[in-house]
Amino acid sequence: MEYPQRDDLVVVRVSQILDYGVFVELLEFGNVRGFVHISNVSSSWVKNIRNFVKPNQVRVAKVLNVDIEKRQIDLSFAGVSSSREKQKINDFKQYNREEKLISLFAKQSGKKFDEVWSAVAEPLNAEYGSLMNALEKVALGEDISGVISKEWIIPLKEMVEKNIVVSEKTLKGKAKINSLASNGVEVVKEILLTIESVKGCSVIYAGSGVYTVTSTSFTFKQADKLLTKAIESAEKKAKELGATFEFKKEENN
Repeated sequence: MEYPQRDDLVVVRVSQILDYGVFVELLEFGNVRGFVHISNVSSSWVKNIRNFVKPNQVRVAKVLNVDIEKRQIDLSFAGVSSSREKQKINDFKQYNREEKLISLFAKQSGKKFDEVWSAVAEPLNAEYGSLMNALEKVALGEDISGVISKEWIIPLKEMVEKNIVVSEKTLKGKAKINSLASNGVEVVKEILLTIESVKGCSVIYAGSGVYTVTSTSFTFKQADKLLTKAIESAEKKAKELGATFEFKKEENN
């Protein structure tokens, strides 16, 4: 059985709550048990432990000590920030999904899980940073013949087609347009039409001469390319018509 290392962050499920601490199951390590002493449940003072943890709650804990002989793992919830906990749980969920997809692929291919993971998942993960990112690329038609062996490509594409839905990526920004011409309204409309002529881009009036410009595509790179094209076209048109055009892109969270 595998055990975590000291200082590792691990995903756990609360299995038993006592007055002096909490027993948990380490979900990434075959549900082996670990223990969080009441002094490590929170960085603040704990009067009632049940105000801080709930049965079956999934949390992220830091490994304080591992004694393999005694099968004892000491953990701490204190000091794990909410942002690190959220990221770790998201990574855990994604890895679980990746495992399920490879299990499905192995079953459909009549191969063993370990063989498929080694031949397909590992090289795709190394090339694209994560298996899910790679599968989305496959769904979008990317050529992966240089990454995995030819024998895997067609069955992988078939599995992806049935099981992967690529979510659209959106980028936004605020455009401010001003024209002092007698036909200023028409000038502004012409500039806005220039933006909307770029496929995947749209404009919504936000008030006080400000407009929300949105670009949508299946990748952030493509959405950014579309947005850049639309704004450059609008700037050029505004210059031609003697209008002022300002644009500020919103941060992508």
